[in-house]
Parts: sequence; structure tokens; C-alpha cells
Amino acid sequence: MPDTLLLIEDDLPLAALTAEFLRSENFEVAIAHRGDVAVKMIDAVRPDLLVMDVMLPGMDGFSLCREIRSSYSGRILMMTALDEDVEQLMGFHVGADDFVVKPIDPLLLVARIRALLRRDIRRPKPGRVFDHAFGRFRLDLHARRAWLDDKAVAFSVAEFDLLSIFARHAGTPLNRDQLLQNLRGVEYDGLNRSIDMRVSRLRKKLANLHCPVTIRTITTHGYLFAEMSGEE
Repeated sequence: MPDTLLLIEDDLPLAALTAEFLRSENFEVAIAHRGDVAVKMIDAVRPDLLVMDVMLPGMDGFSLCREIRSSYSGRILMMTALDEDVEQLMGFHVGADDFVVKPIDPLLLVARIRALLRRDIRRPKPGRVFDHAFGRFRLDLHARRAWLDDKAVAFSVAEFDLLSIFARHAGTPLNRDQLLQNLRGVEYDGLNRSIDMRVSRLRKKLANLHCPVTIRTITTHGYLFAEMSGEE
């Protein structure tokens, strides 16, 4: 069954050409030309991945991403005309999984889409319930699912990738280099702060959900994922 994409692009001719190419690559493609319209379409279409422009009428891409992230757990690929770190950091902060800079070669766009889709949610093995339990908070890393008080909790692909690394190393401080190596297989260059933004966003989400875990900043050592004490 082909993966379903929702292309959110206000340039009508570009949207039509992009959708036509993506369909030739065996994707099912729906199109929205406004950010506010896309919110309703996401609920109706339930796409596997969003290809979203940053500059949109009705609601910009950052606002749209922030609006849907708590309920939409699929992948989000944002497109921007500006190759600037601050804009990409903002995108990751509100829940984007990856960024491409426009104009982009259609074949490269497809490659980035497929790379994100390869990190798909897998079915749990028979009889498998969870890999890690932190009080009321449980994780099944194989199925990429989480529960709090036996209720499913939605995390984005990027959030769950980071959460799974922390869960596997609970109680052990991880520095930026270790996190980047686990996430992307690259070394920390001493300048890239995107990992700090992602940790901050995940920490805030865990707090807002009232999960019994937190991510502490350990000076000179990095970040520590641990259960919260009764006093916290």
C-alpha cells in the first residue's frame, strides 16, 4: 500500500508539478494551499508524512506545526527558501523532523521523504508489551509507542528517536556528541545547538504531560534521563 503524503504549498503551479512527480514515484498525494485548511485535512487524510512550506497563507508552517504536533505523530518535512540555522532550529523546536531548502531537486526531495519514512512505526512482536517502564510511563521501543497511565501518548518521530536513546541510557549522562552519534551518526562540531533545542522541547513535553521522568542538565557531563523523585 503506497504511503500517503499531504503537500502543503501555496504556489499552485509548483504544488501541482511536485504532486505529479511524487505520484509518479508511487506516493498518494493530497494537496492543501493554506495552513489553516491543512489542519482539517490532516485529520481527514491522516497522511504518513507532511511536506510543508514555511510561508503559507492562513497559518504559517511554524504555527501549523505547533498546532498539530500534540495530535499528529507522523513525520513532518519542512521546506524553506532561507538556508539559515535560526529558521531550521525554529522548525525543529516546533516539531519538524527534517528540513529542505527550496528550490530542491525532485529526486532529492523523494530521497529525503523516503529516508524519513524508513523510520516507520513497526508492529509490536506477539506478547511484547513494553521495553522500559518508569512508574506510570511505559515505552515499547520496537513498536515506537508510549503510554502514560495506560493511555497512549503521541510523540513525533524526532521526539521518539531522542526519547528512545534516553530510555536506553536512563541514569547515565549523555553529552551532545553521544546524542548526535546515536541520532545521526555524526560528531558534535562544537557549534551545532540543534540537539539542545530538541532536548529542551522533549523535556517540556514530558513536563506538560506530567510524566514521572525528566531530563536533567548535568554541568560538564550533558543530559541525564531519570525518574523524578517524590519531591520534584
